[in-house]
Amino acid sequence: MALRDLIEPRELLYPSNLLTISRLLLLPATIYYMQRTDRRKRALLLLTITMITDALDGPIARRRGEVSKLGQILDPIADKALIDSAAVMLSRTRGFPWWATGLLIFRDVGILLAGLIVLRRKAQITTAESSGKLTTLAMTIVALLYLAGGPRWGKPALYAALVPFSLSFVQYGWRFIQIMRDDQSNAERKDAM
Repeated sequence: MALRDLIEPRELLYPSNLLTISRLLLLPATIYYMQRTDRRKRALLLLTITMITDALDGPIARRRGEVSKLGQILDPIADKALIDSAAVMLSRTRGFPWWATGLLIFRDVGILLAGLIVLRRKAQITTAESSGKLTTLAMTIVALLYLAGGPRWGKPALYAALVPFSLSFVQYGWRFIQIMRDDQSNAERKDAM
């Protein structure tokens, strides 16, 4: 089943999806201002706005009964693009550790690839674990603190954020293994019939 078969065009107009799309559209400006030391306040403002859109899109979708396939796909992509891009820029400009940036990118690429495999094999969209949502929140706070005060403010928050980060890494990996085992078990049952 192709991705376009899962998504209805009207989903583009859902307020929750418009918030997610706005987060993606704000990303280039946010990253641009993060690079400029004379524009740090603008970067903080934009990063805060993107964080607010992330906090609002899910509750709005649930309240309006508009939880959509498009939102389930776009939201994690927007989150990962924002956090990973911010981590790279903060590593270049504000002393955010490169090892942490590498771990974030490794985890997020793994999650996205696993999600694509599940989508392709089972025509199912995997949703975020609670630890994944907590990791996004924690890493956004870390990014805000690094942007505002550098390592002195951000490093303690980074170490605290490693707890939900590690938990999410394990949860996503375990869930992927379970989905693939279920898929294999179902295929073996069909072959036995």
